[in-house]
Amino acid sequence: RSEVHRDGDYHRAVHVWIFAESTQELLLQRRASCKDSWPDLWDISSAGHISAGDSSLITARRELEEELGVNLPKDAFELIFVFLQECVTNDGKFINNEYNDVFLVTTIDPIPQEAFKLQESEVSAIKYIAYDEYKRLLAKEDSDYVPYDVHGQYGQLFDIIEKSPTSKA
Repeated sequence: RSEVHRDGDYHRAVHVWIFAESTQELLLQRRASCKDSWPDLWDISSAGHISAGDSSLITARRELEEELGVNLPKDAFELIFVFLQECVTNDGKFINNEYNDVFLVTTIDPIPQEAFKLQESEVSAIKYIAYDEYKRLLAKEDSDYVPYDVHGQYGQLFDIIEKSPTSKA
């Protein structure tokens, strides 16, 4: 992983978003302070690199279980889009050229906080946030959140949520 980001190699990863329909909230994780990219910032529910020979679905399930201690069935994961993320951070020391398979896990109600077991080396906290509030915070580039383009890559996520039959937007 460190060599891939040092050298800027193109690679594949997964992003998993958990969305609670009844409350219209997304689950976010606060990245651990020891992380080499975006430490201590609020981010995607779960994410990780796809290992050689693994599918993106296997990786999505594994990362969710490793990072948050939640084991969900395969049919809970919906692949909603793929996007290429190209960015350089940490004064050029972290080069991210990543094809991300983005999954949405939709639940009726939020998963209870006590159901989570956080991997401390990756995640320091979790919280649910109203998706429209999250969208607003990203649009104003709030410094507590990993920056994402609400009109580009994550505009797709918000469009999918807003077009959902159960959306209250």
